[in-house]
Order: sequence, then C-alpha cells, then structure tokens
Amino acid sequence: MPGIPRARARRAPAHLLILLTLGLLTILSAALTIVGSDALWLAALGDEIRRDGAIPAGIPFASALSADWVNTTVLGQLVFSLVHEAGSLGVVLAQVVVVALVLSTLAWDATSRRSRAVATSAVLVAVAIGAAAPLLIARAQLLSLLPYAVLLVLVRRQHDHPSTAIWWAVPLVALWGNLHGAVLAGVAVLGCYLAFSRLRQSPLTAVGVGIAALAATCLNPGLLGAPRYYLGVFGGEATSDDAGMWSRLSLSNPFDVLLLLAAVVLASVGFRRRRPVWEYAAALGLAVAALLAARHGIWLLLFLAVPAATTWKRPDHEEGVTTRPPKAVPAVTGIACLTVATVVLGLRAPTFRAADAEAARIVEATRGQVVLVAEPLAESLAAAGAKVWVSNPLDAFTRADQAAYLAFMKGDADGGRSALEHADVVVAFPSSTQARAAQQAGMSRMTALGKYVLLRR
Repeated sequence: MPGIPRARARRAPAHLLILLTLGLLTILSAALTIVGSDALWLAALGDEIRRDGAIPAGIPFASALSADWVNTTVLGQLVFSLVHEAGSLGVVLAQVVVVALVLSTLAWDATSRRSRAVATSAVLVAVAIGAAAPLLIARAQLLSLLPYAVLLVLVRRQHDHPSTAIWWAVPLVALWGNLHGAVLAGVAVLGCYLAFSRLRQSPLTAVGVGIAALAATCLNPGLLGAPRYYLGVFGGEATSDDAGMWSRLSLSNPFDVLLLLAAVVLASVGFRRRRPVWEYAAALGLAVAALLAARHGIWLLLFLAVPAATTWKRPDHEEGVTTRPPKAVPAVTGIACLTVATVVLGLRAPTFRAADAEAARIVEATRGQVVLVAEPLAESLAAAGAKVWVSNPLDAFTRADQAAYLAFMKGDADGGRSALEHADVVVAFPSSTQARAAQQAGMSRMTALGKYVLLRR
C-alpha cells in the first residue's frame, strides 16, 4: 500500500479482530443463554422489598422456617427485581450485557499491556469455552462478574504503579458485598496482592486496605451478622451435594472438562514467563477453590486471561505506529454485531414469554397452597407469586429442611418425607423421580397442566 507503513498495513486488520471476537461471542451468548436456578429467587425477594418498602425477615415466599437468615444482598435482589420486570428475557438480556462487558474489560486490559490481537482473541475464546456454564446460564453469579473484572484491573494496575488508588478497592468491595456473596473471591485475590506485593512496599497501606476491605464485606443490611451468612452458605447441605451447583469438579461432566482444559491451557501459557508472586498465590488459591466446587472455576479463568494474553506482546518498535483503521469500520462492525444479537434475542423472546406464562398458570392453579417443586421451576413460581415450601437460597433454611428438599429433588421419597408432608401440592414432570416420590407419599390425585403434573393427596 503506497504511503502506508508496512507495520500499519499489517496490523490495521488486527484491531478489528478483537472487536469481531467480542461481537461473535456476544451473539452466541444471546443465542444460547438461559435462566438457571439461583436466579429468580432474588427477583421474588426484591419484589417483596419494593412492594413493602422494607426488608422482610427470612424468605417470605417460602413456608419453611427461615426467620434467622441474614440477608446481605438486598441491592442484588433489587437489581434482579427491576431486570425481571421484562420477565425471564430481562434476566437473559442482563446476562448477555454483563458477559459482553466483562470480556471487553479483559480485552481492554490485555490490549493496554501490548498483547497481540490474535493472542487476546484466542484467550477470550478459551475463557468463553471453559466458562460456558457460568457465562451462558443466568444466575445470581452474574452480579459478581463485572466487579471481579474491575477489581482485577485495579489490582494489576496497582502492582505496576502503586498509588493511593488502591483504596478504591474498599468501596468496590462494599458495593459488591451488597450484590452477591462471591465478593469473598475478590477479597481473597486482593489479599494475595496486599500480602505478597504491597506489604513490602507500603506495609501501613497494605494492612489498612486489607482490614478496611474485610470490614467492607459487612457494610450491608447484614452488618455484623454478615460473617454468619457467609458461613451459612459454605456450611449448608447444598455444598455437600455432588449433583448440585456446589458439585466438585468432575471428569464426567462435559462443562467441567472444558473448564479444566481451559484452565490448564491458560495457566501453562500465562505462567510460562515469570509473573509476580501474588499472582501465583492467587491462582493457586482459585485453583483449589475450583477443584472443591466447579462453580468457582469462572474466577480462575478470568484471573488467568490477562497473563495468558500478554505472554506474546507487540514489539516495542510498533508502539509509535498509528494502526487504527478508519473510525467508521469499528463503529459499523460493533453496531452490526449488536444488531444481530438484538435480533437473536427478539427471536427467542416468545419462548421466554411462554415459560413465564406457564409459571403464572401454575401459580393460579395452586393459589393458597404450599407448593413443592424442584429447581429452577421453584424460583420461577416464587417470582410469579407462589408460596413454595423451600427454594433457593437453601442456606436460609434449617439443615434438616435443606436435606429433605435435596432428597426430594433426587426423587428420594424417604429422605424427602418431611418436604412431602409439608406440601399441599407437588409440581413435577410426568414420570419424573419427583412425581414418583410424591405418589409414594400418597399424592395420587394427578392434574395435568401444560408439560407438568400437579399431584395432591
């Protein structure tokens, strides 16, 4: 190309590669994202708070005892309540937007560290594949994705150029703690940085930020009861359920295999060069957490993304070369990708509306009765106005009730006897293990409603 430096001619298309990768991943997210369990209970509780103007004691949409539960994530519940005004589609849209923002944050951080466009794009794809489950299943966890990405950027910038800006981690942790309990993952990463990097340079700042960040995890409606909430989550029956959301990493689960492969690849690439000590400590801690519960794997993959992308950097002599293509090109590309993603969501909208309508019909058919139903339908019914026996958040209930509910979900009539005895009606798929358990408990009157059956005594 006459008049254009070769480096510019070679690299100009690379600037679009990251944008195209982000756009395609956003379109895939719009096409595949669904609403999972541990999502709509926040909307149901947020609806109660908005309607009454007060934080209720326990879980008002469940009949099992829960009055002692410490509610720390009221802000997250209000966010879900507002998002759910558009129904399940609103929750899916929120997930798609958050995923796009998180991946964009990783790409920006890596690019600002002179990562090559090809490497950055490859890492984004690896993260998306390895974290397919948490990125494509909308859960409460979506409230933690963006704060975590922002914290990683802040901490890495502070390692490069320490300043008083590290104190911004404290209000970030405080805000995050009002959204979702995974704030502890962020505090753990922050603690590794403070202990293994900042402490040697400015011990007073490191200790001060560390103490303030720990205190910030209690700056929510739970206040001093917040530690009891966190202990309740980690000590609940759900954490020992190998088939649930807290299941250990398993080679028999395809999503876990993808997570493991992505983590191994990103770690081997990211740590092929010497990294700061605090990053080794944080990665090790996150890896152990992922092995104990696969749901923590997302934090490991997001943490490894930037080190992996920056293993291959642009040569210094290219820094002074202007490489941006005409402004219209990235703008048109971005608008085109967003348009396609919007159209895809629009095409899927009738499916989500049908699911919401079916939940509303079940609520109408069971009004005034205590409903026993497996996740995630339990949360859908709660958000539509039903009175369920137990649903997420499971840690709000006694260990005995948690165990009985989990047994019912597995179709164990004996283990779930307490759950079945307290329910007026069981909602399940025909011929499912839950339906058979209800029939064994004497619920022989069966009424079909859509693709479900209602079983009563």
